[in-house]
Parts: sequence; C-alpha cells; structure tokens
Amino acid sequence: MKYTKYILASVLLAGAFTACDDDAFLAEKPKTIYVMENAFDKESQVDAAIINCYSKFSQMFMYSGMFGGGDPASSFLHGQGADVLDITGGEPACFGAASNYSAMTTSYGNFNTLWNSLYQLAAYANLAMYGSDQVTWSNESDKAYALAQAKFFRGWAYLRLAECFGGVPIVEEYTTSLKFDYDRSSRAETYQFAIKDLTEAEAALPQYPKQDGRLAKGVAGHYLSEAYLGLGIETSDQSAYQKAISAADAVIKAHPIMTKRFGSRAPEGKQPAGIPDNGVPRVVENGNVFFDLFQIGNLDYSEGNTESLAVVELTTFDNNATNGGFISPYGWTLGPTYRDIIWNDEKTKENQAAGAGGGPWMNNSDPKLFPGGYPAIAGSNSWGIIGATDYSDEYVFREQYAEDDRNDQLNRRDPVVIDSKSPYYLQVVKKEWLAAPARLSRICAKYGAWDLWGFDLAHCSRMGLPYCMQWGRDWFIARSAETMLLRAEAYIRLGDNAKAAEDINAIRQRANCSYMIPEGEINLNTILDERARELAWEEHRWPTLLRMGGAGKNEIMQRQLENFSLYSYDCKSVTGGQKFPAWTLFPIPYTVMQLNDQVNLQQNPGWQSES
Repeated sequence: MKYTKYILASVLLAGAFTACDDDAFLAEKPKTIYVMENAFDKESQVDAAIINCYSKFSQMFMYSGMFGGGDPASSFLHGQGADVLDITGGEPACFGAASNYSAMTTSYGNFNTLWNSLYQLAAYANLAMYGSDQVTWSNESDKAYALAQAKFFRGWAYLRLAECFGGVPIVEEYTTSLKFDYDRSSRAETYQFAIKDLTEAEAALPQYPKQDGRLAKGVAGHYLSEAYLGLGIETSDQSAYQKAISAADAVIKAHPIMTKRFGSRAPEGKQPAGIPDNGVPRVVENGNVFFDLFQIGNLDYSEGNTESLAVVELTTFDNNATNGGFISPYGWTLGPTYRDIIWNDEKTKENQAAGAGGGPWMNNSDPKLFPGGYPAIAGSNSWGIIGATDYSDEYVFREQYAEDDRNDQLNRRDPVVIDSKSPYYLQVVKKEWLAAPARLSRICAKYGAWDLWGFDLAHCSRMGLPYCMQWGRDWFIARSAETMLLRAEAYIRLGDNAKAAEDINAIRQRANCSYMIPEGEINLNTILDERARELAWEEHRWPTLLRMGGAGKNEIMQRQLENFSLYSYDCKSVTGGQKFPAWTLFPIPYTVMQLNDQVNLQQNPGWQSES
C-alpha cells in the first residue's frame, strides 16, 4: 500500500507554521508564535484540533448555501445531479440541471471541491493525531479517546474518497514538506485503510456519546459496515460482506429503530425547555413515528431517539449570524424554488382574469392561513435552488408503494395554491399548470416545518418572518435505519434475500406500509428505492451509487441515472432524455493532475484528459 505524507500547510493554516531565517529566534520558541515545536503542549489544544474535525465533518452533512454554513461539497454529496435531487432553479429549469452529464469534465467544480474537502478533513485528523503524541496526557484513556475520534474522521474521509474517486493517494502522517509526486493506491487499498481507522475508532469510542454531538461506537460501526460492503463489491470477497453484516449487527443491537411515537410533539411528550410554541399546540395528533424522528428536541440519543447514531448539533440563535441570527442545516439551498414558479400561458390568462398573480404563491395570501406567505409553506426554507426529482417524490411511492407514512401529507406535502384570488385557491398545484413543471417538488418535512411551533419569532425582525429559518433544528448524520439497509444490501450480495427482506420490511412496517416486499422481488434496485423513501435529503446519495459497482463496472448506477435523473426522467419532453456516459467513478480533478506533475496520476476510465 502506498502511504504518502500530507502537505498540511496547503489546506490548513499555512501561516501558523511559517518558517523563519533567524535560528536563534526559533530556538527560543516564543509562546506568541506557533511553530511545530510548540503548537501542542496541552490536552485542550488537541481537543481544539479535533473540534476542527467535527466542524468540517458536520458541514459536509449540512446543505451548502448563502447562510446554511454547510461545506461547498455537501449538496453535491447528498445527490445534487444524481437520481434523487437536482438543481431546479436554473434557467431554463431543465438545462440548468446538474444531471446534464455530457457537460461534466474533469474541471467540473464539484469534483475539485469534494476532493479538497475530504482531504482537508483527513488533514485535520492527521494534525490531531500528531498533536496527541506531543502532549503529556493526565491519563491514557483521554488520549485513546482523542485518537479514536481523529481516526474515525480520517477513516470516514478515505471511505468517501474510495467510494467517489476509487484508489487515491493515502496520507497517514503530518508534514510541512511540499510534494508533487503522490501515487495512487488501489480502491481496495483505500477501503482497507479506511477500515483500519474505523475499526480502531470503533474499539476505543464509548458505547453512547459522552456528550451530544460527540462520536460513539454506533456511527463508527455504521461506516465500518459501509466500508466492508464497498470492499466486498470491489474485490468480490464474500467474507467482506459477512464482516459488513457483523459490524451492522452490533450497531442495530445497540441502536434499535424507533417504532412508537415519542418526544416533543407526541401526546406523551413535553415541551422542550427554551423552545417557543408561538401559541401553536405542541401535540400533533395525526403524527407518526417517522414524523417524530425529525422534530426539535428528538434527534439525539440522549433525547430518547435510540436509532440516532450521529447528529449535527446546531446553535439555536446567534446574533452575529448573517441570516438574521439563525443557524440552519439547510441554508437557503433546499426546497423547490417557489419564488420563481409561474403559471404556463393558459393558466396565466385564467388567473389574470380573476385578479390573481403570476404564480401559485406570488400574491394575495391569507396571513392567518399562511403566515409569512409562500416561504411558510416550505418551512421557511423555500428560497433555494435544489428540489427533489420525480423519482424520489413520485416513482418510489407508485401503486402498491403509495400507502406509507413517509408518503403522507404530514411527511411529504403537496404544495397548494395560496393566492386567494386564483380559481385554484387551496388546490394542490399540478405540474401541467406551470411554465416549468420540473421545478415543482413536494415538501419534505425533514426540513420543512409543519407549523410555527419552534420558531423564535422574537428574533426574526432583522429580515422578517419570511426569511426566518426554523429555530434550533439539528440534522441527522446517520441513523440505524440506514444501517439496516446496509445490512440488507450485504445479505443480497451473499444471496440471502430472505434476510434482506426481513430488514427492509422491518423499516417498512415502522412506516405502516401496506405492502411488504416479498423475498422474490428483492434486489439491489429495491435497496436504492427503499433508501430513497427512508433517507431522502439525509443520505449521501452519490457515494451510495458510486460504490454500487466494483472493478470498473457499475451498471446499477448507470441504469439508475439514465432512467431517473432529473435531466433524463423529469425533463424528457425538453431534453429528449440522455444516455449515461461510460464513467463509473468521479475523475481525479484536473487541478490535482496538474499540480502532481512529477508522477502521472492515472485518470479514471471514461474521462478524457484536458490540456
């Protein structure tokens, strides 16, 4: 396995380790200037380096945008341009989609951003591990915990690198030396490196979080299962699938999925301390357990959510935040772009004759029914450019799959016309009424608020209610429901469809589905469909699709994207559909190939080199 050393200065605080020509001055190790010799001299400094890892890691699960605080790669990781999500706010809508794969090159910005973000996280982890060896610890258990956290973050970064880019340069040590001759390891070696880190992290982490937001065994075991699954796909090693199942077993045993209503908006729950209700009843009588999973005060294990493995912990209010004080995992990049949706020519004439506005949400809303106007119908997160595809909104809930708590109007709402002068007032908006049908998607209640319960209205004055994010809402990194789907996939790959059906249908039973999928209908496409139902907006969809193939083949991903991406499926009448190109991995970014000029990093198949 090719291990190389990372140039920390290129991705961290380069100025913190600036060289100086005055050897005598450096020998004095002044406390006001941090150099390698004095950057770490106490435990708190190591923890500060680990907090940098937490911050970067969490940001990669928060959608990027003007005010969301997410990493620039996060929206792409979640599937922007894949089969579940896409850019729906471009002009015109279909040609602005990220799923126009023929326009992708090795210079595509999302590839470069993702590569840099993952290596930056690995660099932060390497720095924390370096620091842990420089400090005299008060006890070895604290050092072991620090190392376990750092190893988790590095292992996760390389898992994502292996899934998305295949074999990459493996960097396991901290150095300030400049290098232009990195070599690629194989994809299997990259998975194995991730597995080693995640295994060591899982062994040393506590069973449950020491503090909300901190790592524990569950999330390490979850990604360890995913890494073994990827390794098995790449190498056809059946024992890797069994190891994936064993890792998942331990997670699911410690974190059983929630099957009964619970928490802040359930009848037996209570109002969380410090959460305003704004006169809205706390209890949602027609709620269900899937709804409860995502409510304020319900996401952490400490709050009674046993399936919670890791959560992005968000501050509730910050007077210095540029978005009027609210920190949100969604930013302003989520939800259909209701602001820009307008009637088609026929409906425009019909609505204008009635004195209505140019679109379903533009004018004449009743502030009692829709406080704040159109943003309120999407939980005040409707100013974005990303929307769900027809595949994740409609196709996966077709026919016998329709009766499902995850498909009901509580959890995935169909937006209605709020212009009171429209002849279609309060009717569900139909795509054929709109000038750009592909822009319309349903409102996922994971990010769209059901009502004003939990909003801090007192701090909305800076930008007004329409611009207020939902107050204090955390965001899942991983849940054990996803671990069950990883285990189900491993069972399928071992040929045990009966066991796979048990896991899939346990999740479907929790969602009160009327149709349980029989063993004879279980396949890998079943997994992708069920992940779309259960994990829409949560999972990192591109890594899921990219790891579906190994040894240079990925027919499953190619078929999925050719059939169900927005550009191919939602926009057929405009684009005529498209054939998915031959690549099965993201390319090594063009800028990386340029900078590494002393060794040729062989490009992934299906991508042409750029001059």
